[in-house]
Amino acid sequence: MDRSRSLYGPALRYFAAVARSGSIRSASRELNVASSAVNRQILWLEQSLGHTLFDRLARGVQLTPAGEILR
Repeated sequence: MDRSRSLYGPALRYFAAVARSGSIRSASRELNVASSAVNRQILWLEQSLGHTLFDRLARGVQLTPAGEILR
């Protein structure tokens, strides 16, 4: 199995759910996991890639240009 797939797989799945819903909380409900787990995976992915993928807003999140490219 490709090691990068096992490392990035969950983070990318969470990223896609957040991008689709526009909210970490909504994505966590969709994925049936805690909001903090989704947020940790997004933060880990951003750190690993060296780019901010979402702008955190008062109500939800918005993709940055780097996030748009990844999506």
